[in-house]
Amino acid sequence: MAANKRVHEPGKEFDCSGFHGKYATINMSGQDVGYARVGIVWSDRNYILFQFRGRYGLANKAYVKDITEVRMTERMLRKETPLEVCPWSEHFNPYLRFVGQRCDIHMHQTRMFEASPGFFGAKILYLDRENGLIRIKENSKQFNVSIAMICGIMES
Repeated sequence: MAANKRVHEPGKEFDCSGFHGKYATINMSGQDVGYARVGIVWSDRNYILFQFRGRYGLANKAYVKDITEVRMTERMLRKETPLEVCPWSEHFNPYLRFVGQRCDIHMHQTRMFEASPGFFGAKILYLDRENGLIRIKENSKQFNVSIAMICGIMES
């Protein structure tokens, strides 16, 4: 059951601070992966940090189409882990939270049947802030991934 909905208009700032501490569905633009029934715990100008069953994820606002609040019954809330809303500095890089962890990295889809929609179970080795890249390791191979092409990331 949906209640509050906020649509992202391209070129305009997308404020979703009203969703902090609430459960929502994040729909992504185009063919990108969305996130259903996640708890919004933090957002800034560029990113939304969410929580899903004790794991954290990050959505890039540039690829978000809309956010819809999900009403949760008492029974549903008992099954979820409590949300930890955390105010962070605007200058904090949210990708630092995932360094050293295994994550599913969803890449922005430019074509309908793209060969790789992302990297799954990849370990994030380090973050290169100067070049806007993260270094990951998946299946014993290492890759440099452009942060600008990541539409979402979630702990695996």
